[in-house]
Parts: sequence; C-alpha cells; structure tokens
Amino acid sequence: MERSQLRRWLWALGPVALYAGAIVLLSAQSELPSVGWLWKLRYLYSQSPLGGLFGFDKIQHFLEYAVFGFLIARAVQILSDPKRRSVRIWLVATLLGAAFGATDELHQYFVPHRDSSVGDLVADTLGTAFGAASWLTLRSLFRERSIGKTSDKTPEKIRATDDPTLPV
Repeated sequence: MERSQLRRWLWALGPVALYAGAIVLLSAQSELPSVGWLWKLRYLYSQSPLGGLFGFDKIQHFLEYAVFGFLIARAVQILSDPKRRSVRIWLVATLLGAAFGATDELHQYFVPHRDSSVGDLVADTLGTAFGAASWLTLRSLFRERSIGKTSDKTPEKIRATDDPTLPV
C-alpha cells in the first residue's frame, strides 16, 4: 500500500475507529459516569410533553449513533468512487452503523447492571441514518458552493483540490 493511500485510509477510518472504541468502552461500564448537564437535560425532558413517549436513553442512543453515522458516511465517501451515488453511501453507512449497534447491544446484555433492548437498537439505527444523511447533505452543500466558485474546473479536479475531507 502506498504511503498516500495509507494516509487516506487512516484519515477516513481513524475517527470511526476512535469513536467506535469510545462506544465499546462506555458500553463495558456497569455504571456510566454522570454528566451534570445531561442530568438537567434528562429532567427537562421528563417534564416536557414528549417525556412519556419514550425514555431519555433512546435520545442518548440516537445522538450517540448520529455522530457515529456521520463519521461512517464520511469514511465511506472518502474511500469510495467519486461517482458513487449518495443513496448507496447512506445505505452502506446506515447498515454498518446498525450492525455495530446490534453487536453493542449484544455486548451490553453481558455487562452487569446494563440491559439491551430492541428499542435501543432502533434508536441506534435511526441515529446512524440521520447522521449519515447529515454528512451527505453538508457535503453536497459544500460541493455545490465549491463548484459555483470554480466553474472552470472539472469535477475530478474539484475532488482532488477542493475536497475538505482529504488530507493535504
């Protein structure tokens, strides 16, 4: 593997691996560390009209995996063919995040004082889908802005020179 190709793979997959490691590390804890502002947010949620629809932990799962889906979609986009359609990138990122979420829930089943549920897996999957869609939307907006400024460049030159996701 060439040095530049290795840097590209590390640039793409490094954040995904670090974030996945953090998820596994937190999932292995019998008791999660308390974060002051998170407890205040939990209280506000419980007092809101939405408080009875589903547990606050589902929102936590959704947000946790939204970041994960964002990072996965970013990695898939960087490592895939520039002509790859956004729908396919979104689908791959969502499926990868859902599969990781399933293994995370299975892992939590064996951790004392933790539980796993299908509801958590659904929140993980929806969060991943949202995060992946967010990456693709932001990427599309920045690409359109970049193309508008550089109308004399071909798409290949734009990808090679103006892509903020690639290392310099």
